[in-house]
Amino acid sequence: MKREDLDITGMEIMIVDDKPENIDVLRKSIAADGFKISFALEGKTALKLIEKSMPDLILLDIMMPVMDGFETCKWLKGNLDTCDIPVIFLSAKTDSEDIVKGFQLGAVDYITKPFKQDEVCARIRTHLQLVLAYNYLISTQGQLEAKNKNLLKMNELQSSFIEMAMKDLQNLDKYNEIIKKLSDLKEDA
Repeated sequence: MKREDLDITGMEIMIVDDKPENIDVLRKSIAADGFKISFALEGKTALKLIEKSMPDLILLDIMMPVMDGFETCKWLKGNLDTCDIPVIFLSAKTDSEDIVKGFQLGAVDYITKPFKQDEVCARIRTHLQLVLAYNYLISTQGQLEAKNKNLLKMNELQSSFIEMAMKDLQNLDKYNEIIKKLSDLKEDA
């Protein structure tokens, strides 16, 4: 994986906080990195927005009306379509129990308010790069599995070829057919 493969420019971040001034501060802090930014003032609205446009990362407050951050995270992590979206809690709740609960619900990070803008930006960049690295690994795994299948098929054909050649060197038509298949598979590999 090359460094340019970890370019996070243009990735989408959703900010979910019931205080518009918090959203504005966060938006201004992260806008310089070239992210697409969406926001919601509470959990249910965020979930409706996510159905239309899947963010790459969610900054999630805990204390909100209607549906709090813990409920929102639990829903996200329980849904196959959204369970892999990294969630970073941003909350004034500083009790160890709340922090642990956030991680138990599936958050990748927990930042307490008041937060340091540089720290939030650094953590966002790190988690988005981890998303890209994870996606790269999944893609590479799929490619390797396909190549492995191809190699197994080649091995099977080679074994058939050797067995057939040993049994009956007189049968040149089948011999040529297997050589052609092997040649085609080698070109694909």
